[in-house]
Amino acid sequence: MKSWSSDHPKAKLMASKRADILAAAKASFLDTGYEGTSMESIAKGANVSIMTLYRHAESKDDLFLAVISNACDPDDEAERAQMEALLEKPLRDVLLWAAAMTQNRLTDPDTIALMRTVIAGASRFPGLAEMAHKSLVGNLEGMVEFMLGLKRESGGVSAERRHELAVRFIDRLLGTHMLGVLMGMPGPSPQEQEERAEIAADALIAALGQPAR
Repeated sequence: MKSWSSDHPKAKLMASKRADILAAAKASFLDTGYEGTSMESIAKGANVSIMTLYRHAESKDDLFLAVISNACDPDDEAERAQMEALLEKPLRDVLLWAAAMTQNRLTDPDTIALMRTVIAGASRFPGLAEMAHKSLVGNLEGMVEFMLGLKRESGGVSAERRHELAVRFIDRLLGTHMLGVLMGMPGPSPQEQEERAEIAADALIAALGQPAR
């Protein structure tokens, strides 16, 4: 989706309309699926004109990507502030926070519902699954890669290596339990999530050639 700088004269209004549009798009995708959603239905749900909608998003694909990406972004100012404060702490603390946030986001009922929407529409829209995977998993990998780029412990590591480490980190967090969750089974317990987070964090730190703790 298109965005405007915070110093834009209409920034607050634009941000409010963007939030309304994303909420309407998410509701429509969950209610009628990818195929059943149209730009017109999203505009109606957001109570904006179709012209206004196109000022914010170029297409239905653009909106679907934004909805998927938004599912894994820090979603309020307090959480963003927490992430920024954590960046001052040791790498392991940062990774454990990222792991907890990742697992919470991926097992959120709305995120699961969006993933099921992708699965339901993938046969009719071949590019849908790849598009959603890049936006959902790629978003999480990018977050970890960004954090690694800021931390002293991973200083000197090439961008390619940071990307590789981020991919492996997220892969360790997904696990086979995600398949069970998609099929309606209970998600991992808080203790299981914590154990998986520690394993993923320690494996990444070990890959950097540093003691895990």
